[in-house]
Amino acid sequence: MNKIIVITGDLATGKSTYAELLSQKYHILLLTKDKIKELLADQIGFKDRTENLRLSRGSMAVMFYVLAESMKISAPLILEANFKAMDIKTLYDLTWEKVPVLVLNFTADYEILYNRFKRRIEKENRHPVHQSAGLLDFNKFKEYLDIGRAIDLSKFKVINVLANDFNYQNDLQLFQEIENFLYDVDEKN
Repeated sequence: MNKIIVITGDLATGKSTYAELLSQKYHILLLTKDKIKELLADQIGFKDRTENLRLSRGSMAVMFYVLAESMKISAPLILEANFKAMDIKTLYDLTWEKVPVLVLNFTADYEILYNRFKRRIEKENRHPVHQSAGLLDFNKFKEYLDIGRAIDLSKFKVINVLANDFNYQNDLQLFQEIENFLYDVDEKN
């Protein structure tokens, strides 16, 4: 059966790790924007922030192409990215009344996320394509998160996931909600 799980939300909440966990647990194909972007950057390169942003748009185009193709064969799919407002509109246009979509929206306290973000930039060996913006100060970082948090997800079934810590990765109630969606279990039972 064709079901789409979308994982989105704040930076540094563990979205990619959780997407991989769900992919393995439920044997569902996973597409992550960051991985596609890394592959594109390795093949075609980038010189500056403008080209990096083009790689981001190209990565989303690939994700939406695969989504459309998966819908033709009724294959379930997990999409993970920090979706922008225009991406959510595209997702809605592609899936509305065609396939059920569950959005897992990850958030956490600003200070916690900023500290994780700083640690990524300063200490982790991340792919260069993820470092073109450099280290933002706290206020710019918060502004960036606020833009993402203002995106309207109300046309989808949404589960908000608080990621101040990573306990959600073992949350049995969250797994149950995901399974209810995947296996059409009536949540009132």
